[in-house]
Amino acid sequence: MAENDIVIKHSRGYIGVFGPRIDDIANEIVSAAGIPNALSCPYHITLITKDELRQLTADLSNKIDDLYENATTIDTKHIYSLGLGGDPKGVCWIVIIWNAGNIFRRKYGLSFKQFHITLSNNDDHSLDKSLYSLRDIFSIENLNLNTIDHLVLSYNLSNQYDQALIYAREMCIRFPDSEKGWLRLADIARRNEQYKLAMLAYARTMHLIDEQNNEKIHEYCYKRILNCASNCTEWECLFGKNELEQVPEELKVNLFIPWTSTIRQHFVNIYSEEQPQFSQKAHHHLLVPFIDPRQTNQNLGRY
Repeated sequence: MAENDIVIKHSRGYIGVFGPRIDDIANEIVSAAGIPNALSCPYHITLITKDELRQLTADLSNKIDDLYENATTIDTKHIYSLGLGGDPKGVCWIVIIWNAGNIFRRKYGLSFKQFHITLSNNDDHSLDKSLYSLRDIFSIENLNLNTIDHLVLSYNLSNQYDQALIYAREMCIRFPDSEKGWLRLADIARRNEQYKLAMLAYARTMHLIDEQNNEKIHEYCYKRILNCASNCTEWECLFGKNELEQVPEELKVNLFIPWTSTIRQHFVNIYSEEQPQFSQKAHHHLLVPFIDPRQTNQNLGRY
């Protein structure tokens, strides 16, 4: 169904997401779950509540029209349903992931929102309507790559980094040939100061993508690897004290591999006097890209 089957508009004091695609998501769940006394179309996802909109109207004054206009341009391609939450005989809803909506809310100083489609005639705004409210046991095995990717981003936006790390790791296990999981894993690991895991995951990302068609991602990973190296971790698969435990056992087969010559070439001039590219901190690396450290020190751990 086309993206223009969704419209974001001001309705009855709030800003919501409406359209045939939202109705189809709701009707499918209502039919499958046999929900009595369900609402009828049109269904909606609330982007900004009445109370929030009143506060924004007071804060933004004459700029409120810009908010309405900007809201209509939010990306609606990636709205994902995770299933039924709540009690079908009472208050129930569909758990929704829509990261573009939360990114928009953040720009206006609003908190992370658990997006949902209310199905029942009555509602309770105090209830948790996140993934934890799903009636069926949540299984990542039923999700495709893009849905898991947006689930990881959703946990990042809500500052639930432990959960984000769990699902990013699952992405890498289930889809080892996609760069998406490795890039998510790398960013989360760097935030958690797991610099060795982050460096290896960024390198894995660079290995999987075509540099010519993904120049921005390549450059992003390159800069992040330099950042990891500046935080006292060694290059490539050379591990310092307690670093080996950063890497989950099931990911070692994809991370404990030699870097390609293409990736190495990005870093080979870092220590060159002719072409200094990296302002190094006080930490002196035991491995200069990319001489086999075992030639000079037999006590280094390399995998």
